[in-house]
Amino acid sequence: MKNTTSEQKKSSSSTGFWLWGLSAITVGILTGICILLWYTPRAYKPFQTENPEQVSLYLTHELGPKFFNQIQRNGPFELVISQSGLNDIASRWEWPQQFGEMSFSDPYITFSNQSIFLMGTLTYKEVSSVITIIAIPAMDSDGKINLNIQSVRLGMVPIRAFITKLAQKAFEDNRSSFEDDPKTEENIQAIIRNEPFDPIFSFPDHWVRITDFSIEEGELKLTLVSEEA
Repeated sequence: MKNTTSEQKKSSSSTGFWLWGLSAITVGILTGICILLWYTPRAYKPFQTENPEQVSLYLTHELGPKFFNQIQRNGPFELVISQSGLNDIASRWEWPQQFGEMSFSDPYITFSNQSIFLMGTLTYKEVSSVITIIAIPAMDSDGKINLNIQSVRLGMVPIRAFITKLAQKAFEDNRSSFEDDPKTEENIQAIIRNEPFDPIFSFPDHWVRITDFSIEEGELKLTLVSEEA
């Protein structure tokens, strides 16, 4: 009888130990996942705009005038886009942008060592995490550009396949917006598939082609030429 009671106590104690151990492991795994998902890169510093309803002064007083003055010359010209200026422009767009049950807001772009980092806040059912897209653009011998997206991470978790599907769905849902602009439609599709695209873009009354570019710390240098030239 004593042996039976002793064995029952040992069995109960052993079961409790394993339950405690499994609980600890489960909590540890969940904590690790949360840390990975909620990781925020040091470089992510969303641009804070004092008057977000106003048009960017960088766009109207610096970038815009430089572009329109130089394109009148009908020859190749260089346009330098600063990281701070681009973030100022982006911060004044309408945020958040909805993609089904998800939303994207607070974008922040950095230029560094031939790389482009696009970061922002991705929110799903009131739970938010920072998404980071890293690209190393390159131009091939045919003059086409491939963004060469290297990684897409939510926190520290790779989610490239998921974001590709989400981008494709968003594009399909808004395909009608490109009915009068097949070139832009073609380029967006190529970017989603991470394939080379013909770098021709439209601006008010102008079509321009990127013939060369370089990415340095804090700025993007573009060599442009008017397609009418």
